Amino acid sequence: MAPSGPRIPHAEAVHAVLHCNVNTVDAAAAVAFYDPLGLALRMTNLSDDTDATPMGLGEHTASRTDFTFDARGPRAAPALELVEWLRPVTVAEPPSDGTRLGFEAIGIRLGALPAADPEPTTVRGRTRPTCTRLDPDGIRVDLVEIAPAPDDPEGGLFSHVRLRCSDLDRSRVWYERIGFAALGGTDATAHGASLMIPEDPTFSIELVEDAGASAPRKVANAQGVFRVALAVEDVRASYAALVALGADIPEPVYIPMPDIATGGFTVLFLADPDGIVIEMVERPRSAVRRPQQPAAEVQW
Repeated sequence: MAPSGPRIPHAEAVHAVLHCNVNTVDAAAAVAFYDPLGLALRMTNLSDDTDATPMGLGEHTASRTDFTFDARGPRAAPALELVEWLRPVTVAEPPSDGTRLGFEAIGIRLGALPAADPEPTTVRGRTRPTCTRLDPDGIRVDLVEIAPAPDDPEGGLFSHVRLRCSDLDRSRVWYERIGFAALGGTDATAHGASLMIPEDPTFSIELVEDAGASAPRKVANAQGVFRVALAVEDVRASYAALVALGADIPEPVYIPMPDIATGGFTVLFLADPDGIVIEMVERPRSAVRRPQQPAAEVQW
């Protein structure tokens, strides 16, 4: 494993995973698919005129955003954010064939799998029984068998995203810089790594190295998994900490969401070494409710 690079201070580092953005051509169909898997609709935001210039989509966009959560609920677990773009419309793309850089699957963990013939997949450093489904947009959904923690509710729990990268060590160092840590395990390989936020054991980013993969999606309204949002205490302080380490990044912006309680969020859009979009969202530790200690099966 390559040496770690410089990291931003703990106070400015990410402390929780907030949501994973999935762009869909049909929000109702996507909601209906994920509901029986344990992710239920909890909040909806309707935008009819939002400046999405920071995302490259222009000043006057319209969209429907459905936030689905597993049984742990908001604040206690990440959301799957289903976005149907209405102006401009979601750009329909064929399902990922596993040859493109970027987010290629989302993961839901279950205590026991419904399939009789699962395939092995490495998640959190261990080989786990996994069965795969495709959602209405052709997005791969991995159902992974992981023993529940003592306080876990019944049903599927939003667990991870799988990210194809071109250089494993380079990507791992980048994510560690903003606050992730590499999770060891008996089945970790030279071509993959599990990354988790020490303060948030609910979710992992599973890196898979593929030096020959093609370029990632670049359009913010392209069908499929587009970005992951991470909580920080103070976006501008995190921005300053990254700039101090030499990062050349745009300044934070405010994104209005009038139909949710906060009214909107101050965010910082980053690009990882392969150009994958990662979003820092100003959300203090007091606003989330993650387990105080890692789940029993997580070994740091």
